[in-house]
Amino acid sequence: MDRAIMQCICVRTDFFEKYYSVPGNVQAEVDDFISKMHSIGEQSKDAQDFETKFAENGLQNVLNSLLSRCTPKPYKMTKEEKAVAKETAKKIFEEDRSRILKEGVEEAIDYSSVMAEEELMALKRKAMIEAGVYDEYTRASNAIDMIKDPKGFFKGLFRMNK
Repeated sequence: MDRAIMQCICVRTDFFEKYYSVPGNVQAEVDDFISKMHSIGEQSKDAQDFETKFAENGLQNVLNSLLSRCTPKPYKMTKEEKAVAKETAKKIFEEDRSRILKEGVEEAIDYSSVMAEEELMALKRKAMIEAGVYDEYTRASNAIDMIKDPKGFFKGLFRMNK
């Protein structure tokens, strides 16, 4: 088998060895998947041919299905990986700083307005309850809603009052 094909297979089998814990009830399916990959690898002339056959046989969907039924293993980043991740995040933030800040401000304003609106509705409802008009308000607003919707209007006309 071609070295590049073997590398394509190893990349996929490494998921099960390095990054996921395979439950016992899934192990047989994983073994079957790996044997199918090796079989396709033996029939392929190069890595590109392997990848084409891998896709044509639906093995990518099988891989995705198997991974979704396995448990991810915790991964501890090395100092170098942490430094690279931190530098990448810094670079992304610097490149898109104005958009990120703008979206953050918009999100904060939106959240504040929703919270204020909810608080005002709660205060209004509380005041109506204390004034003893909340029941009347509810009946009137329901009647208005029924009139706005023709189906609701006719349904309301013919419903039985209890």
